[in-house]
Amino acid sequence: MMPDILGFYEIREEKDRVFIRFSSTMEHIDTACAAVLLFLRSKGPKFFPHLFAVNLGMREAMANAVRHGNKYDLDKLVSMELDISGDEWLRMKISDQGPGFEWVQVQDQVLPDEADHGRGMRIMRTYFDRFSYNKKGNTLYLEKHIL
Repeated sequence: MMPDILGFYEIREEKDRVFIRFSSTMEHIDTACAAVLLFLRSKGPKFFPHLFAVNLGMREAMANAVRHGNKYDLDKLVSMELDISGDEWLRMKISDQGPGFEWVQVQDQVLPDEADHGRGMRIMRTYFDRFSYNKKGNTLYLEKHIL
């Protein structure tokens, strides 16, 4: 039997929630994003105008979790929860098992135009109504108002 070089991937759906956990590989990000977009499409047209923003934010956050948080360690998991229950807000929580970072210190950092990384917080601020991290800096909370 051949070992699974991509490690672990798990998805669980409820009526208004999706839970995903996976080993720290970039390959799982495409699968997770496709599953979330399919879930949102199945919930009706009010989500359609927000699919780009959700995909972009989720992809950026998960890539940062794999790359910077878990440092591609297959034994560490990235977790994502999407919640659309009960009100006009879409909420996501994305966590890694890394040491976290001092997000408050870098949230307003200005980057040179030629920088090839470091734009995650600008993306979150542009496409989501609210974003924050836990104190440790290894869990990102995103909220988007859905009309």
